[in-house]
Amino acid sequence: MKIDSKPLRYAHAEGHTDVCYTEDGQHLITCGHDGDVRIWMDIEDDDPNSHCVGENALAVCFKDKRLYVATDSHVVQAYTFPAFDKDGIVTRFTAPVTQIKTASKIEALGCSSENMEARICSLEGGAPLFVMSEHKGSVLSIAICPHMKYASTASGDGMMRIWDIDTQKIVKEIACVPKINTFYAAKVLCRMDFEPSEGKYLAYPNNREIILLDCESWGQRMTFTHSSIKCAISQCLFSPCGQYLAGSTVAGQIAVWEVQTGNCVGLVEHPTSHNVSAMAWNPKGNGVLAYCDVAGQLGCLVNCYGKDSATGDEIEHVERVDDDDLGDLLPNDESDDENAISLEKLKNETLGLVEPRDESRPASALPPAPHTAPPQPPFQPSGTPAHLEHRYMCWNDVGIVRCHTLENGESSIDVEFHDTNVHHGLHLNNYLNHTMASLSTSVLALACETPSKLVCISLVGSSKEWSVSLPDKEEALCVAAAGGLVACATTARLLRLFTPMGTQRQVISLAGPVVALAGYNTTVLAVYHSTEPGVSDQHLAMDIIAMNGRHVRSKTVPVPLTPGSKLAWLGATDAGSPCAFDNTGILRLYDVASGVWIPICDTSTHSRGVSDTWFIVSVSEPAQTVRAILCRGASFPPTAPKPIVAELPIRIPLCELDSEKASHEEQLVRWAHCAADVDVKAAREVSLKLFALACRSEIEQRALELMELLKDDRLLPLAAKYASRLGRVHLADKLTDLGAAWERDADNLNVARNSHFQELDTQETYDVTSTEQDLNASLIIPQKAKEKKTETVTPIKPVPIKSSPGGARNPFKKQQEATKNVQSPLSLTERTLVEVHDHSENDDPQKPLEGEKFVDWFSRNRSRLEQESPELSPAELTRHAVRAFRQVQGQAAPATPDAAAKRKREDEASDAPVASAPKQSKLSAFAFQKKT
Repeated sequence: MKIDSKPLRYAHAEGHTDVCYTEDGQHLITCGHDGDVRIWMDIEDDDPNSHCVGENALAVCFKDKRLYVATDSHVVQAYTFPAFDKDGIVTRFTAPVTQIKTASKIEALGCSSENMEARICSLEGGAPLFVMSEHKGSVLSIAICPHMKYASTASGDGMMRIWDIDTQKIVKEIACVPKINTFYAAKVLCRMDFEPSEGKYLAYPNNREIILLDCESWGQRMTFTHSSIKCAISQCLFSPCGQYLAGSTVAGQIAVWEVQTGNCVGLVEHPTSHNVSAMAWNPKGNGVLAYCDVAGQLGCLVNCYGKDSATGDEIEHVERVDDDDLGDLLPNDESDDENAISLEKLKNETLGLVEPRDESRPASALPPAPHTAPPQPPFQPSGTPAHLEHRYMCWNDVGIVRCHTLENGESSIDVEFHDTNVHHGLHLNNYLNHTMASLSTSVLALACETPSKLVCISLVGSSKEWSVSLPDKEEALCVAAAGGLVACATTARLLRLFTPMGTQRQVISLAGPVVALAGYNTTVLAVYHSTEPGVSDQHLAMDIIAMNGRHVRSKTVPVPLTPGSKLAWLGATDAGSPCAFDNTGILRLYDVASGVWIPICDTSTHSRGVSDTWFIVSVSEPAQTVRAILCRGASFPPTAPKPIVAELPIRIPLCELDSEKASHEEQLVRWAHCAADVDVKAAREVSLKLFALACRSEIEQRALELMELLKDDRLLPLAAKYASRLGRVHLADKLTDLGAAWERDADNLNVARNSHFQELDTQETYDVTSTEQDLNASLIIPQKAKEKKTETVTPIKPVPIKSSPGGARNPFKKQQEATKNVQSPLSLTERTLVEVHDHSENDDPQKPLEGEKFVDWFSRNRSRLEQESPELSPAELTRHAVRAFRQVQGQAAPATPDAAAKRKREDEASDAPVASAPKQSKLSAFAFQKKT
């Protein structure tokens, strides 16, 4: 028979209305925007019992002779039935509860809320059994399978998520929900449902059809649709027997399909075309479907099974000859009776789902395919989701781009610059509904998917605007603005490059679906999926594309992420090093000179709450800080009030960072790979502290190894002197021999090192030319690239730091200024640290240090004087040194009477060693042995 529709009844005030049945099917319960809960005998009941629970009630559910209502106080309140007395609070939220759902075979409630959270709670209240908190929008609906193995949620961020309740992890994510920023603005609620008998299938609405998923492989089994459906389906619901599936659209159309065949039993049009907000099957199994709309009206459909059946007994009786009515009503196929009908075989043959299985083979012979992580969609770094009414389109070290959308659909864009001397703020009407933006010191780039048009505003000079339309069937996915170019990645896997004033520069094909773009000067960083995602990894790769005149250079590197994580931010430091940040809080820096990724900051260690996240703004290598915004209990910062940007220190996660030794080691490693504002003096001081720690720990071999690693000729004599003071005579002798070995083996080491780096240079794909000028202009970090190229083309000794006689390469060459000294409990003498500072600041070895006497000066320069005058005896050498000391001291002393008198007294005092040459010679020899 044809589906029949009963006349609509007024139930509640206009607004979201919910409906459910009691477990025996005798009563119909509704709640609405007026805050009342009404209990109906049936739809023709003219005097239902009404109870006020608050200003509004969004959801109602019946379970085990109790009624559960979502009230305006954001709680799930339990009531007795039919007395309707309060019976406790099941759970509390910080925002309105959007749905309460349960299943007949479980003793739990599923609750979803607008605070981007869903929970599975016990019927008696208490702590939630499972909290689903990884949503990025209001949770619209929830469903639980009858065996409580899986749960499904749909949120306003556009994703439907399937959760494994046992492991409390996401099994699958599907983009099928229109993005909204609040539950009250949602037209499509995406109410999904599990098959009620065994939970083998999950049905969910997707545009104008309903998709059926297999809960074992999560593959698509079949779809349900109808030619008369002209708008999106909002919700779907299985019948109690599992044979029928009902769906409703945003225009009030209600259709019922037969699950086995996929045939549509019937379709009913809503009399006033209002959106259906809730549906409920009668548990009696009599083919009655109740529904409510957003106007507060209650309706009912009968004969939804396509035949005249009034009682549940008639529905449950199945004739052997009626094959169309078999299915989930039959027992499982594990019976030994040869006349029993196999339910699995019948479904496979009828629906054409899978090939009939060979009964002689065991079921375990076909292992299920492993679940793979859903691929990460493209996003804009330092931007918030596009469905929010007030959002950040971009927030970086240049400025802030905000987008504001009103209820009538009008949108505007505000641009705020951190430095108003560079450019004044901008206010734009967002006529084209731009959803992507990127800001640099020279250009503001805006783009949207439809229409596929790139609009750029030049910030240099007179703020000229230019635009370009993308080809047909090609839409923009990501944009990036840098100082010297504008990049746009499209759906055709093309990377289109433009100059800041609109000249088309290059078109490059990407090797996979793009995920994010970033830029620095004339270099673009493009991250994409190199292969299909694995079980827990996204398998991302990054192309570093550098432009230099007519030359284009590229280097492809894999992007490391924490297992099971996604890329959350992509950018470059103020020195040009690429950086990647995942949603677990790990920030990594790519050192172009060495070609390795280095973790530089774990933001989770700076969070107080488990649900707190950090929104990265920029990374500064000279200042050694990460500028970020703390988002408490959320993934993105709010637009009002304006959040505060915090500075997190860059710290490489070495082992045992709480110890003194590891803290010094972390500084050396960080200074070696980052362009920090640290001079050689501070690095030598930290190195000497590490050397002292090794000596006091009685690990002489580690102290010797440290000196071999640093290879600093000016630090070596100080280390030998400190070792002799501690009584480490053997270590001091080894350090003395080490300096001589460096000078002998310098040539061989340099040749080997240069050949090694030459081999690495030939393997770099971005080095397409051989001129030093092009290399310096094209790579991301010109300073590092220039240093490496100089070492490559110079086979002779590299120039040492501050005239180092050994010619060894110092790893702290890039540091410029001193940083804050680290406090150390070591009992180093002040004289030793002063010597470190003085030796590092003395460019001329002949120039006496401040307050230095002739004996110390002669000990320090004796080897040089002997090389200059090898024919002199020790006494003659001493006299020659006195004359040289007076000469250099006179040049260095200031021209003041006090200074002249002081110099005269020092000269008179220095005559005594000349008169006693043998005694002076022994003292000089002793000092020389100790210091060299």
